[in-house]
Amino acid sequence: MEKVQVERQFWPEEILRLPRVETPVAGAEGHTLVDGERQVTFLHFDEGTVVPDHSHAAQWGYLVRGEMVLEIDGRSELYQDGDVYYIPAGTRHRTVFTRESWVIDMGEDPTRYPVHRER
Repeated sequence: MEKVQVERQFWPEEILRLPRVETPVAGAEGHTLVDGERQVTFLHFDEGTVVPDHSHAAQWGYLVRGEMVLEIDGRSELYQDGDVYYIPAGTRHRTVFTRESWVIDMGEDPTRYPVHRER
């Protein structure tokens, strides 16, 4: 098996061909897989992107590369390459991306990130 090299972008073409999502903040973009119960989204965040305080269905994630400060229910923690997070349903949280970051995010709400409709 040959190792695939990605030079121009982090996510491979197979992920970039997935449906794009609408993100709630500038500086974020993503592509998603959805079934009837959950959504898995491959996200890219520019350095300095802030996701303001909000809550929704339960959410899990893996910070593939980058750095972020995630505040969950008033408690802040620094997450770096390879860290995993869990946010219980209905829990207030916010995130600041302190470096350019790539995240695999999964949530119990299959409509968390709406699929982008071309206009």
